[in-house]
Amino acid sequence: MLNTLDIYIIRATLLAQLAKKPKYTIFTVTMANIKKALALKKHTNPAIKVLVCHHNNLEVFSRKEANKLAEHRLYNHKIVLEEGKQPGFRPLYGIS
Repeated sequence: MLNTLDIYIIRATLLAQLAKKPKYTIFTVTMANIKKALALKKHTNPAIKVLVCHHNNLEVFSRKEANKLAEHRLYNHKIVLEEGKQPGFRPLYGIS
């Protein structure tokens, strides 16, 4: 059985009340956050950012290489979820 995450749209007053209670984890996202995360990033020349000692490997920093999926491996990592528990939910990275 899969764990579920309850998602609700609530008003600011209720959000303020729930944020004070320790048993609730509050996460917010705006359309601006979503659009920013999904937007195509401006191309940066890797030669400018990568240390000179690594310039012989610049091709691995190309957009073409960055968009490749990792190769299939002969092994997989199993994530065992505990019955009745819900995994923590938080952003993978900070959005500012």
